[in-house]
Amino acid sequence: MRAFEDFAPGTRESYGVAVIEAGEMLAFAREFDPQPMHLDADSEQARLMGGLIASGWFTAARNMRLMADHFILRSTGLGSPGVSSLKWLAPVRAGDRLSGTMEVLGRRASASKPDRGFVEFRFDLVNQDGVRVLEQINLIMFGRRDPGTPEAASEGSRIPPPPAEAFTATPTPGAERPGMIEDIAPGTVLRFGEYAFTREAMLRFATAYDPQPFHLDEAAGRASHFGGLSASGWHTAAAWMGTVIRFWQQAEAGGHRLPRRGPGFGFTDLVWRRPVLLGDTLTYYARILEARRSASKPGWGILTQRNYALNQRGEAVFAFTGSVLWEARS
Repeated sequence: MRAFEDFAPGTRESYGVAVIEAGEMLAFAREFDPQPMHLDADSEQARLMGGLIASGWFTAARNMRLMADHFILRSTGLGSPGVSSLKWLAPVRAGDRLSGTMEVLGRRASASKPDRGFVEFRFDLVNQDGVRVLEQINLIMFGRRDPGTPEAASEGSRIPPPPAEAFTATPTPGAERPGMIEDIAPGTVLRFGEYAFTREAMLRFATAYDPQPFHLDEAAGRASHFGGLSASGWHTAAAWMGTVIRFWQQAEAGGHRLPRRGPGFGFTDLVWRRPVLLGDTLTYYARILEARRSASKPGWGILTQRNYALNQRGEAVFAFTGSVLWEARS
């Protein structure tokens, strides 16, 4: 059983291989990311990408399963407070064979809870052609083997605690009908919709991608610091994506012609602020941070937003900053 003390900064090791199966890739896209480039090989999106590609959130979820099988399920792992950055560096397709390598970047003992500490990792996925497809940097919390042993305050860890943030539940009037990148104003708030975390959905996702005990068993959840059966953080993120895509689909079904949208590049500063427990319903929002024309891609712009979710009590549970290609005027 690996504990906090077993992850020495500078250590590198492989963490398994995942072969991407078409059925699983498509099933994930239908539930969480039903964009044409993930489902319809004849779509304009897919043709631009050279064929069907996996949802980036699917790649992140499969990466989580590799991590769980290799070391997290055989450790004192207590979950993750967030992800400093994640980059989708190249498309992932059905049949790809992804190999994972991790490096321990640093660690720090908890200043307030001597029984645990945080380890900072970099995870890289490389396909069968040697192309890096994903880079992820994040903290994972582990129990300490001997909480009474003095531990250095920090060994190389660079991630500071998440800053305080204010999140609004009031969308900007008219924001549900966005125009070209030039028409989108920073500060605009969009309300995408709700997602209910049912037992069936939580267990299905956790079984496939994040089978840690507190995501699968109510007694284990109650005994953990989460206080109950909790959703995988990646389930929370994937549900955000599904809510966003269905929001755009509803706008288009209502007769509003939306600008073209391209793939995301990754994200930064993802924080899981509090657990999502059985029966919670999240409402997902975004606040526009920047909307600008692309200097390198004619006809396109880059839309950057702070995405977040509030639970039924109005508490912020999740947030991250992401950018996506958005159509610009020619």
